[in-house]
Amino acid sequence: MNNWTGIFILSCWVVFFIYWVVNAANVKQNIEKHISLRYIFLLSLVVGAVFITMLYEKTFLQNTLWKASTRLGIVTDLLVSVGLSITLWARATLGKNWSAHVTLKKGHKLIKHGPYAVVRHPIYSGMIIMSVGTAINIGRVYAFVLLAAMLVGFIAKFRLEEELMLKHFTKEYKLYKKRVKALVPYIF
Repeated sequence: MNNWTGIFILSCWVVFFIYWVVNAANVKQNIEKHISLRYIFLLSLVVGAVFITMLYEKTFLQNTLWKASTRLGIVTDLLVSVGLSITLWARATLGKNWSAHVTLKKGHKLIKHGPYAVVRHPIYSGMIIMSVGTAINIGRVYAFVLLAAMLVGFIAKFRLEEELMLKHFTKEYKLYKKRVKALVPYIF
């Protein structure tokens, strides 16, 4: 990883986390919260994958897939920047409806404008783009193992969120789901 690219990517992730922490306090009160054993299990697998890759330095997980270059650094910086922009835009659009957990808020509204007009889960889409850029920049097997684990976790979580939205916004959410793809416009 190029030093400047690494610093830039790390800075983008720091901005992401600071924005989330600062804005987490300014949300509506929960009226329904889902705790799923299936989601907890998948989250445990993701956390387990992180620890396994950290503990075993001398395994195939540490193998380098390609050599870092200036061009690669520029591409990965762009990916992470685009992903960060999408996540910040989506989080700002959600406003007080946002939650880190699968919840329904008091006075919850179904958001279908801004990035939510393009995909149903733009925060996850943006985080995936950021993570793809980060993994490509790291260029080691473990980065892609973690990326795959994150994808499984996001898909599990957004399915739970969609169950909740279908329960409370049945007709409106069904129409929205038919019209707008989950993570990748026109594809998935």
